[in-house]
Amino acid sequence: MKPTYQVQVGRRGVITFPKELRDQHNIADGEILNLIELSDNVFVISRRRSQVDEVANQLAREWQDSGESLESMLTTLREVRAEYDADSIDQRDDTGTDEGEHDEPDQ
Repeated sequence: MKPTYQVQVGRRGVITFPKELRDQHNIADGEILNLIELSDNVFVISRRRSQVDEVANQLAREWQDSGESLESMLTTLREVRAEYDADSIDQRDDTGTDEGEHDEPDQ
């Protein structure tokens, strides 16, 4: 298991990384790091910038270039979901039972 480090927040919110950690990962003075809030009171500090926004923007451009829109994707999703639901009903009809319905053993 990797070690856990405690850091103290100083004046003006400054956090000092332990020297051992800075040396091990070649973190230089003035280097910009990313602080990502995962949930309440859980944070991750990363050297790499999150690419989620970049990927989302790229997908949006590609969809727009191909004529797709959020509405057209939602429409397709609704159609596929309706087909899936219809198939599920057909399968239950073929078996003669509904979900949660079980034959009771003879007593």
